[in-house]
This record gives sequence, C-alpha cells and structure tokens, in this order.
Amino acid sequence: MKILILFFIIAFGFADEVQENATNSQELKTSLNPALIKEIKNFVENKFLEYYKAYNIKINYIEVVPTLDANLDKFRVDKIIFDNRDLRKDSGNFEVHLVHNQKRQKVFFKFSINAIIDALSATENIKSGTVLNSNNTTISQIQLAKNMQLPANKNILNEYSAKSFISSGSVIVDSKITPKIIVNKGDIIEVNYKIDNIDISFNAKALESGYINQIIRAQNIQSNKDIIVEILSDKSARLKMPN
Repeated sequence: MKILILFFIIAFGFADEVQENATNSQELKTSLNPALIKEIKNFVENKFLEYYKAYNIKINYIEVVPTLDANLDKFRVDKIIFDNRDLRKDSGNFEVHLVHNQKRQKVFFKFSINAIIDALSATENIKSGTVLNSNNTTISQIQLAKNMQLPANKNILNEYSAKSFISSGSVIVDSKITPKIIVNKGDIIEVNYKIDNIDISFNAKALESGYINQIIRAQNIQSNKDIIVEILSDKSARLKMPN
C-alpha cells in the first residue's frame, strides 16, 4: 500500500513538472517575437531569390530559428550577416545583430531551405572542345544542396565549349567549360589599330588559337614580325601596342 501511494506521488509530481516545462516552452515561443522572426526569414528568402534569379528558383519552404533559447521580444534587427557562401547551402548558421534601448545583442540563427533551381545538363557525352548548344544540353531541375557547385547559366550556349569531358546526364558547371575557340592557329585575321586618328589595318597569321577578347601572338604577313593582338571576332583583331 505504501509503495502504491509513493508511486502516485511521484507520478503526479512528474506530471506537474511536465506541465510546468510545457508552460515555460510556450512562454519561450512567445518571447521569440514572431514579427522579428518573419523579418529575418523574409531577408534570407529574398537573398536566395535574388542570388538564383537567373536559375528560376522555386522555394518549397524555408525555416529560420535561433540556435539557442533567447528572449527577443523587444528587440529589432540592426544587421544581418548572410554572405554568398551561405547561399550555396541548404542549411547553416548566420549572425543577426539586434538592438533595444541601446542594448545590443548578437544572436546566431540557423536556416534550412528546400528549393529547386534550373540547371544546364548534358543530354549526351560531350567531348573536350565540343561547343555547347541546344542539341547536346537541356534544362533540368535540381535540388538546392549543401556546398553545391553553381550550374552554368544557359546563356553560355553557342559561346562556350567543354573544357573537359562531360558525361551524359551531368549538370554542367563553370569548371567544366571554357569560351569557344573562334580563331584557330594558322587562320588569317585582319588586324586593326589607330595612329593619330588614322585607322590602319593589315593581315596577320594567328600563331595561337583563341576565343573572343583573348590576347594571342600573331605574325604580320607583310613584315613577318611577331605581334600581339586581341581577338575581336573570328576574322578580326586589335593590335596591342607595347607599353
């Protein structure tokens, strides 16, 4: 009988403690200042929307909460530190500087996001040097992930080539591409330059292959002198005068 009475005392005591903890937890949630949390969440969401604007990002959900219990009821946001490295993750921590009546407080928040973005992907095996175009690539959707490499933008099509082999189905990233070669070694190009407002041009042979705006060596066909030029198109270049 004594054991049974002791059991009920312990049980009711535990129930009271659980109720007290639940009440305290509710008070903590209230003290988190929903308007403040919403402001911080909107800030983070807008950062992702702007950063991935060209990739047509679609955010399924985003969550922002303090990493530790804190009474933020009367504070307002002074500064949020959320840099581009955080935007390459689907979760992480960041700093929020708060202020109230000259009192300043730094609070760490954690975020998690579930979102998809457009990504340029290979539809076939692409060899090094092959120009990327609509025939060997397509736009697919991928999940935003931790420490991901940013996909190449679709604007590179017909302007860039594969820097190294890209397997079919792979997402195409910047480290895998290079500007398209438009002048090949041995090509004849027209070189232009200006002296005292007088336009002068002559033909030269490219001694190196190159892409637009690249500086390469060439040889003046008339004088056989080596020169340095900047490629303007597949048929023209600008003479780079020595300093």
